[in-house]
Amino acid sequence: MATAAIVAGGKGTRMGGDIPKQFMELCGKPVIIHTIERFLKHQEVENVIVGINPHWHEYTEELVRKYFSGGVHITDGGADRNDTIVNIIKYAKEKLSAGDDEILLTHDAVRPFVTDRMISDSIAMMADCDICTAAITATDTMLVSADGITADDFPLRSTMFRVQTPQTFRIGGFIEMLDRVPTEQRAGITDACRLFHMNGKAVKLIRGDETNIKLTYPNDFRTAETLVKSCCT
Repeated sequence: MATAAIVAGGKGTRMGGDIPKQFMELCGKPVIIHTIERFLKHQEVENVIVGINPHWHEYTEELVRKYFSGGVHITDGGADRNDTIVNIIKYAKEKLSAGDDEILLTHDAVRPFVTDRMISDSIAMMADCDICTAAITATDTMLVSADGITADDFPLRSTMFRVQTPQTFRIGGFIEMLDRVPTEQRAGITDACRLFHMNGKAVKLIRGDETNIKLTYPNDFRTAETLVKSCCT
């Protein structure tokens, strides 16, 4: 069995509006509810823990009570993504008696189209690795630019992948990797994959999905509405 860690501490400023994008309605339900449902219905996921901006803690608890009868837990997020994951791990260990070997599937609250296959593949991959991430092949030509004005390099497209979530690892492994990094360097580590890689651990890939989009801009939301409606017809 595994635990899903939904990272939902962002403010969603690029989407616009008065509320974070994870709480915006998508075909009658908040985005975050769609995301939680995907994990909660999976037979290998025992608990879902949401790391939320403290200002939205009570609001999130009300939503969870409205849509779910159990299995979903709320804890305050941290200053950044890794701090939020640390808080989720503390909750899992203290409130749910999770051990260091517990598999944690970390996922963006605003990716409501994660599939059963991706969740199953992530858990299965953990039998033979320290960390894995969902990823899809790049379809566009990629370039590298340090200043955003001039191209410095054109890497081979066949070697380029777009990283998605879930990113999956064991609780004890994440804490070990984070403890190896000086506090002043942690701000530049944007996700768990980078953390493990910089500590010499191989990051394995599971096949992502083109529909596993991250809702960042208004146009993403329009695409998501189409995806939800196509699933219901």
